[in-house]
Amino acid sequence: MKPSTSSRPVIAGGASLDDWVCHIVDIHFHPAHGAPFWIERAKALRIDARRDIRGYQDLSLLGFFPIDALRTGNVLDFLPAGVAADPSQLSVHETGGTTGAPARIAAREFFEPINAFMDWFLDEIVGFPRGGNWLFVGPTGPHAVAQSTRQIARTRGGMCYFVDLDPRFIRMLFQRQDMATAALYLEHVRRQTFAILETQPIDVLGTTPVLIQALAPALVERGHRFSGMMYGGTQLGKDLVHLLQTEFFPETVHTAVYGNTLMGGAFLAPVSRSQPDIAYYSVEPLVKIDIVDPGRPEMPVGLGETGQVCVTVLSEERFLPRLLERDQAERWPVHPALGWEGVANVRPLAQVSAEAEGVY
Repeated sequence: MKPSTSSRPVIAGGASLDDWVCHIVDIHFHPAHGAPFWIERAKALRIDARRDIRGYQDLSLLGFFPIDALRTGNVLDFLPAGVAADPSQLSVHETGGTTGAPARIAAREFFEPINAFMDWFLDEIVGFPRGGNWLFVGPTGPHAVAQSTRQIARTRGGMCYFVDLDPRFIRMLFQRQDMATAALYLEHVRRQTFAILETQPIDVLGTTPVLIQALAPALVERGHRFSGMMYGGTQLGKDLVHLLQTEFFPETVHTAVYGNTLMGGAFLAPVSRSQPDIAYYSVEPLVKIDIVDPGRPEMPVGLGETGQVCVTVLSEERFLPRLLERDQAERWPVHPALGWEGVANVRPLAQVSAEAEGVY
């Protein structure tokens, strides 16, 4: 088995949030080497971003990020010139498109520091197993989660098998209320899953909360056991986690990731009877998550209060400030091992329909 990572990775060179913001703004708004989208955006807003933005709070000068730009724009326009110069080194990823047309973005090394931090987090905070093979049942294709899962499985000493899932097709079926075809598609996914589990050595199962609910009874009935299980999506509730931990897979280490193609992942703090809330922590200062008042998104809510998720991505190759997500959550206290706040009990905003959520 591969040995555990003993020390927490140094993120952003150890810079403070405000200093890191200045560094990222200097890169993306550089008149000769910056990202075309941000250079033009600064002109439209009539600001000198490299002069006027001197810390995290100053990002309000840019307004909220217009996600529609990622649905129609050239992916190279959102990258600094040095990153965009060699497209052969880039991967293009798309969101699931569960609430509209997919957004797409290119990445070179964006996920590497996040995955390095995740590896440490799984070892030191979660106690997640190392050294085994993974099976991921979920979106592959243009979705970044597959590439990220493959990388973390390799980092932790195993191979990763995949069963592909098309969230856009499922969304269309729900919109048309075609439950017969949705059931047939789920059966198709089940057959592929068991074909792997019954012929290959699998130690870790990764999937979405909705799918694990559908698969769990048959997994237990067929005698499948896992050393670790990882869930991704917004529908992971306290009751489901308790059921999985106590009734279905009591000997398994359970964890989850909240995230998407644009932000990467925030990681689940251990859940127990004494701490049943589903609390996630992002990788600051690369990704900062705020909880804001949905009616006045410029205003953060108080600690423990509920609001809309607002994500800011601060990477040398990706700058997405103040992106309002379709989710709501509670603003959660600082994790003592990390030093920053989290978000808890993530679920869709009231105005987001259940049909749009699909397999998540």
